[in-house]
Amino acid sequence: MPWRLRTPRFTNGLFVLLLGYLVTIVVIDELTSRYLRLDVYAAVAPMVAAALCAYRHAIVIGALDFVAMTVIYGVLPSSVPTVARAGAILSNALMVGASIAVARLLRDREELLERERATGEAAQRALLRQLPLRTQDVVVDGFYVSSQRDALVGGDLYEAVQTPYGTRVLIGDVRGKGLSTLGAGAAVLTAFREAAYHRRNLTSGVLAMEQGLARYNASREGREPLEAQERFVTALVLGTDGGAGAPAEAAAREEPMSLLVVDCGHVAPYVIGPDNAVREVELAEPGLPLGLGELADHPRAVQRVVLPPGCRLLACTDGVTEARGADGSFYPLAARLHRWATLPTSELLSRLRADLDAHTGGQLQDDAAALIMERLAMPDQRALEAARD
Repeated sequence: MPWRLRTPRFTNGLFVLLLGYLVTIVVIDELTSRYLRLDVYAAVAPMVAAALCAYRHAIVIGALDFVAMTVIYGVLPSSVPTVARAGAILSNALMVGASIAVARLLRDREELLERERATGEAAQRALLRQLPLRTQDVVVDGFYVSSQRDALVGGDLYEAVQTPYGTRVLIGDVRGKGLSTLGAGAAVLTAFREAAYHRRNLTSGVLAMEQGLARYNASREGREPLEAQERFVTALVLGTDGGAGAPAEAAAREEPMSLLVVDCGHVAPYVIGPDNAVREVELAEPGLPLGLGELADHPRAVQRVVLPPGCRLLACTDGVTEARGADGSFYPLAARLHRWATLPTSELLSRLRADLDAHTGGQLQDDAAALIMERLAMPDQRALEAARD
């Protein structure tokens, strides 16, 4: 059983069961002929305890098993030949010793895995901040699921920051999946965070991200397979108009929210309306992924998406839209959003996450991320402080 599933309730229950098993073995041995040797069956208990119970449980079971077999074959009167009795005690002692040694190795391994997991979690949380993210203008909530077991992040990335020029939001997907894509994702995220504060227009920020990715790819030349050296990233970069406070004032007047969008070959977002209406945003210029921009014969286009009052924007990676079920069918995202459009954001995301897991049978083929962006009704001092942090 994987170490993550050894809950205290399970191990304690199994410990009690193994104690009962040992008692049963001793009782049967006393009630039957001395020539019916049960030492082999008794040795099963410490072996099972070593594999499935806690280390202290394995020691207790092993000690009780050895004492019981020593008393049965070494202390109580028996017609079993002395050599056979000595062999039974010795073989049982060897099994108990081996079981305790295995239990110790498993305990040390689990402690090492826990330390590595804690270290990896801290490193990965430094790369991607925990959702939801708030700025003066919007709140961005969502979920992230890595296709690699025990990893918190992988090939998808996201961010939302407050800048002097308004809110900037990013969602992206690095070519590939799992932890091997972290370097490219970190390069893009670092460039985005820096450019968002110092570059007013979105296209300038996207150019900085592309340059950061190019530097990363260049640093990997000759050190990784060719496929790993040519990472590219699909991305959707969104921004609000104006400086701090402008969108919030518009929200107070219940005016539509205008979003600037640069699409770098990413999955199209959806607008979710309060009247149960859901529509896919049709972007005229999808653009090329980051890392391939130099192949285009014209600059990246900034497009505008208008969100009426009460509307939300959902953006996701292709790990959601291309998630396959057991029958090979893609995940029906649009149909699900129509069904859940009136739900609050947190509940909608919970439904989406659970349904995605049910559709794939818990076996995602790619990293998956989904974000819902909605406007804050009024400026919030706590949001201001969180944005500064």
